[in-house]
Amino acid sequence: MHPPPSPRRSRPLAPLLATLAACALVATAAPPTRASFFDTYGFSARAVARGNALVALGFDYDAAYYNPANVLSRKRVHLGFGFDLVAPSMDFEAVAGEFSPLSPDDNLGFHLGFSTPIGGVFDEVIGFGLAFFHPLTTGTNVSSVDPADPWWYRYQSLPDKLVIAAGLAFEPVDWLRLGVGAQLLAALDGVVDASLSLAEGRFLRETIDLEVVPRLGPTFGLALGPFGGGGGALGHFRFGASFRGALELDYRLPVRVEIEQVGVLDVLVEGVSLYTPDQLALGLGWESAPAPEPGWSVELGLTWERWSDAPPAGARFLLAIDDRHLQPVDPNDPADTPDKIVDVVGERVPLGAVDTVTPRAGLEWRPEDHWSIRAGYFFRPTPLPDPVYQTNTLDAAAHVMSLGVGLMFGDPTGDKAGPLSLDLAIQWTHLTQRGVQKDPLAGSPQGAYQAGGNLWHIALDLRHDHF
Repeated sequence: MHPPPSPRRSRPLAPLLATLAACALVATAAPPTRASFFDTYGFSARAVARGNALVALGFDYDAAYYNPANVLSRKRVHLGFGFDLVAPSMDFEAVAGEFSPLSPDDNLGFHLGFSTPIGGVFDEVIGFGLAFFHPLTTGTNVSSVDPADPWWYRYQSLPDKLVIAAGLAFEPVDWLRLGVGAQLLAALDGVVDASLSLAEGRFLRETIDLEVVPRLGPTFGLALGPFGGGGGALGHFRFGASFRGALELDYRLPVRVEIEQVGVLDVLVEGVSLYTPDQLALGLGWESAPAPEPGWSVELGLTWERWSDAPPAGARFLLAIDDRHLQPVDPNDPADTPDKIVDVVGERVPLGAVDTVTPRAGLEWRPEDHWSIRAGYFFRPTPLPDPVYQTNTLDAAAHVMSLGVGLMFGDPTGDKAGPLSLDLAIQWTHLTQRGVQKDPLAGSPQGAYQAGGNLWHIALDLRHDHF
């Protein structure tokens, strides 16, 4: 015989405290990072110095990222590694209202890569390349941001994550190269299951099962050339195109706590972060002579990014507490289900981003075969509208300028004539001031502010060709 239902009781305090504890536990699953370090700052000192304009003229280890087809632009084994220092200086001025802005920290990272043709039966018609970046000061950063706090959508924790890209190239004829590759990220999934005794004030059972699942974003590349006079005043031209598929870290963490004498606490936090949009990059390059011979090289390019598919910022929270122990149900009656003491659904706010097109230009001058001077510029429009409603997701149009120098030495191993290169690049990103007036009908937060800033990026590389 099923016991008669007990009278309704007032809501105890303990479930609410448990709720807060569960929220604190799962909140760490909402990292605010968007795009990748390579997308925003560049990969390799040579590429950074040239405004990341290397879709057509890339031929070093950085081709694995910019255009995998160019892994075979030079038939040689090429290795490189270096360091990246990022130093942001953001400006935020509250004109009206109270805000607690977050600013990105300085960071130091390490990158490496290689490209190589595959000999033997393939007779150097297939090549492989790899690009890798890892932060040194913090490791991969996972943090949570209250959407009401002003934070920098593209820059907040951008250097604080691992980036891996690989590419495979095929050259059917000497003027055509095709590439395919992938960028790697990991998704987080799992479950937390526990049992809590209010009478004893302790957890009776705790089970945590988390899984890291790899996610791959495809890349494709096309390289044509060289075409033209082959030297002198005419020089020669190269064309490149690459597509990088969207990549994101989706996370889903359910927390289930059986609270004795009360019921079941269910918390679910899910969302998408570390988002990189679909990108199509085009480049047209001209060289007066092939590197490292003395001469000039110039590349003009465009990069389209599909930010309109960007997911909402922040996480989606679902929280519920039922009264199955306070008010037992009849197991023989399917219609008799536990009532919800607490039932809250927190939806994410749409980002409202738009697609962008970034023009870029890169220049290299080699007065002699053992040193070179480089310069680059690109204008990166912001994909985000003014955050006039509930959120304060910051971004601004960016003018990005860079300078660099490269020095080449003989092969230190004495084995072959392959050079050792030391490259240095300095990149300055100027974020234009952006004024925001909050909509008075949108609720909290209220006020107005201006935001902008500058970011400095210093890249240092050591590269070596081994023929």
